[in-house]
Amino acid sequence: MFVTSPSFSFLRSPVIAGLLCFVLLSFCLEKTQAADDSETVRRLYQKAQRLVAEGDSEEALDRFLTLAQKYPQSEWAPASLWEVYRISVHLGDDESAFEALNRLIIGQPGHFEKAHAAQLQLVKRLLGGGKETRRSLEPVRKSQTTSPEIIQEMLKTIIKNGPQSEVGIQAHYYLGIALEKNGEFKEAIAMHEDFAETYPQHELADDAGYQVGYIAYKQWKTMRSTGPHQRENAAIYLAWFIAKFPESDKVAQARSCLSEVRSSELRELMSLARFYESRGNEKAAAIYHEQIASRFPEAVITDKDLREKVMKSAQTNPAVEPDVVGPVR
Repeated sequence: MFVTSPSFSFLRSPVIAGLLCFVLLSFCLEKTQAADDSETVRRLYQKAQRLVAEGDSEEALDRFLTLAQKYPQSEWAPASLWEVYRISVHLGDDESAFEALNRLIIGQPGHFEKAHAAQLQLVKRLLGGGKETRRSLEPVRKSQTTSPEIIQEMLKTIIKNGPQSEVGIQAHYYLGIALEKNGEFKEAIAMHEDFAETYPQHELADDAGYQVGYIAYKQWKTMRSTGPHQRENAAIYLAWFIAKFPESDKVAQARSCLSEVRSSELRELMSLARFYESRGNEKAAAIYHEQIASRFPEAVITDKDLREKVMKSAQTNPAVEPDVVGPVR
């Protein structure tokens, strides 16, 4: 005779037995639905891939986007986003490509490092300094013009996504490049200087430091007729770079630029001294001779005529006050 165990006596209740059957049935249905969904997504993904192979990139792009949006938790979602990135680059839509990478970074664990690095490569290409190229033999739509402001926002996003990662640190450097390309020279100098001071041991630190001086130098070169302030800035920043990174291979270039800046200043001082001498204003001429002796002692040593004028000015005007000096600028 079969005896029911007391521990299973609750199964005699039709209500409880019905609930258990419902739970088991629901579980089985969910498993079946999940399997069906996975198969559906796989087929959608393969269909989109076939469209790419057939050359219908835009239709494939729509399919991949739909798949990633409708099934974000599926195993095919990250693969779809990578396809969105590649097709968008191919079509010249760099903003959409960047956004696809950002979705991988934010919503797809395990894809952060690769997508983060791809973001930087994309922006470097937009800046003209990246290694990424399109390797397709098919004609590619001309890339949309990405505004400098959007490129800067892309770099800020890369930094935000991983501020202390190697990619984030490099983005800091390239943000300085982007600012300069957009004509924001003051901001570019500040960004490069901040990079050089914050990451002095980084492989890009000396280049960032050099950019500080070189941007200031180029500003002076474009404003030479009315740029004494720019010249002074260039001299200060170039000297700062040389002192901070004496072992850099860019020091020779910086010294050459600094020599040109200082030679320009010396020529201007000597020209002003001669200007006042020709008008018989020895006091004003002496002021400039004194400045030459103070700022360019090497020129006084090597130039006999200049040395004699400086000595004469020192004897005849021992306490020169710079009251009226130089033409109005």
